[in-house]
Amino acid sequence: MKTTILKYTLLAGIACSVFSCTKLDETFYDRGTDDNFLKTEDELNAFANGAYANLRNYRDAYWKMNEVTTDETTVPSRGADWNEGGLWRVLISHQFPVTHQYINDMWNSIYQNGVNPINAILQKMDQSAIQLPTKDQIKAQMKVLRAFHFYLAMDAFGNIPIVTSFSQSEPPKNTPRAQAFTFIEKEILDNIQALPAELNTKNYGKVTKGMGFMLLARLYANAQVYTGTPRWNDCIRMCDSVTKQGYQLEADYFANFATKNETSKENIFVVPYDAINAKGMMLHYLTLHYNNRYTYGLPSAPWNGWCTLKAHYESYDNDDKRKTMFLVGQQYAQDGTPLKTEQGAPLIFTPEIKELANATQTEGVRIVKYQIQKNTPYSDQDNDLVIFRYADALMLKAECLLRTGQAGQALALVNEVRARNFATAKPLVTLTLDNLLAERGREFIWEGCRRQDLIRFGKWNGEWQFHPADAEFRKLFPIPQAQLDANPNLEQNPGYK
Repeated sequence: MKTTILKYTLLAGIACSVFSCTKLDETFYDRGTDDNFLKTEDELNAFANGAYANLRNYRDAYWKMNEVTTDETTVPSRGADWNEGGLWRVLISHQFPVTHQYINDMWNSIYQNGVNPINAILQKMDQSAIQLPTKDQIKAQMKVLRAFHFYLAMDAFGNIPIVTSFSQSEPPKNTPRAQAFTFIEKEILDNIQALPAELNTKNYGKVTKGMGFMLLARLYANAQVYTGTPRWNDCIRMCDSVTKQGYQLEADYFANFATKNETSKENIFVVPYDAINAKGMMLHYLTLHYNNRYTYGLPSAPWNGWCTLKAHYESYDNDDKRKTMFLVGQQYAQDGTPLKTEQGAPLIFTPEIKELANATQTEGVRIVKYQIQKNTPYSDQDNDLVIFRYADALMLKAECLLRTGQAGQALALVNEVRARNFATAKPLVTLTLDNLLAERGREFIWEGCRRQDLIRFGKWNGEWQFHPADAEFRKLFPIPQAQLDANPNLEQNPGYK
């Protein structure tokens, strides 16, 4: 089991939970001392693995906010279900209030569950006099993982606090976005050579050279957004470095999202889940109708919420294998019985969503990209959530080649990624920024990068269903009011009150 590959536990004596990046006066409690703690590599790994365990918050924070704000995914209110005072509906319209619960959750996920525990781990490792062969490697992994969290914060909020000491007592100020970019870039470059390169079970779900290069590729691809200066050639260089690590495209697109996707040769960085020991993988519950429990033999009713927009669903060719990830039309139980809604009408999913504020139970195509485990007693699943995979390295390189006048090479790369999805070859004939963005949407739906793509391609503030054109300042989320209240040194992003 993958829980034997990566034990996601902090040692029992560690309590490094803090409540906000602005509460930096928390005491770091432990029962270990330099005399009895971190004496073996197993202890060192178990200690550091707590930082990876906290990544399970990523799905319900940054990932979520970068999907339901886009032209791919929305969450209609279906009567009282998924209403929550309109919290979900304002996300697709980009009318972000500074008090929005889920925006604050994203901030806390990045800092409380990401940056601060890593700072605590690094501090304790520095305090320990024990010398172990992998100590420097694990410290480098922690620093790059912390850089990943800062990257998420910079992408979402722009000007952010950069805190690298768990003992800091002075509430931090915003660091300008371009300066944060430089810090993140340097932190990765300074530590990448110390990262493990081997693609094996020992390094599965951890920071590796491939993850570091891919993070730099994402950073450079969006450099013009973050700093005003494009870095297309640097992105190409990092994508080539990812290729040299030995990743491969899987012949089957869905192998990357299967129940046992730890065998994927394409996935670079994932969040491991386990239905018993590392819970939280419940994407199927977000989207399936209550009575789809009988389709898959689930132990309880799903939540009938998330769905894709009609235009996105219809952007796939009918012979595109990726289109099979969507549930549309009449739904059936495992024995072939047609399912019905709670009101007794046929359970027929339709692409059209007429009213976001009052959708019917059947409106909206459902998304089952990750394989659903059937007839299991557990609501949670074993699939690991994909953050980075090799297809993105190829697609980012193609984009940068296109942007630097090398359209022929770019087209070949896009068609290389696209080819596996058609029984009969159906390559794109020409490549433009518009059809490249569309292909990225088809390839990477539910991988947490659509918001970033729309911003980079200049489409974020345009119109789509349920989203009227909006102002440039909406490219950033507001600094949550709860964080401003806790830390008077923080400044709100322009445009928000």
